[in-house]
Amino acid sequence: MAISALQLLKSHIEEVSVKANQAFDKENSVEDKNFQVFFQKDEMVDDPCKNRVRLTISQTGPNVAYHFRIIMVGFFEVSKEYLEKKGPEDTERLVAVNGPAVLYSAAREVLATISARGPYRDENIEILLPTITFINFQLEKAKDEKKPAKKPTKKKKKTEKK
Repeated sequence: MAISALQLLKSHIEEVSVKANQAFDKENSVEDKNFQVFFQKDEMVDDPCKNRVRLTISQTGPNVAYHFRIIMVGFFEVSKEYLEKKGPEDTERLVAVNGPAVLYSAAREVLATISARGPYRDENIEILLPTITFINFQLEKAKDEKKPAKKPTKKKKKTEKK
């Protein structure tokens, strides 16, 4: 067994919201649910081996047992040896595939625990996130990266005429 070149330094829940759907009808199909997953990855400015990953998972729909949204944030470090040997492209891929996967599994457990105490526990209906892969997953750019950087401008002080 080998230790991964990517290590989770710390993680936290930024947001979690779970609401039982009072209109839920377990007899009807739940194929109409709106399940979404996206993430952002930011390299730390002072250290190319350190990355921040922010994962958002949500579900809504007219006939789902629970509407939910969870945002997980993790701080990861790639070994310097890996970066030097594999280069920045492979390093970015390592973080973009494995970082959100680590956070996704943590989010799965949080949502399963919360929903297990919900109103549908007698029917064994709880949130169990489907298994997904982050290989070839579309990475959402951070909002700051979407817009070109603007040069700072000096504001002129307004002077009043007397």
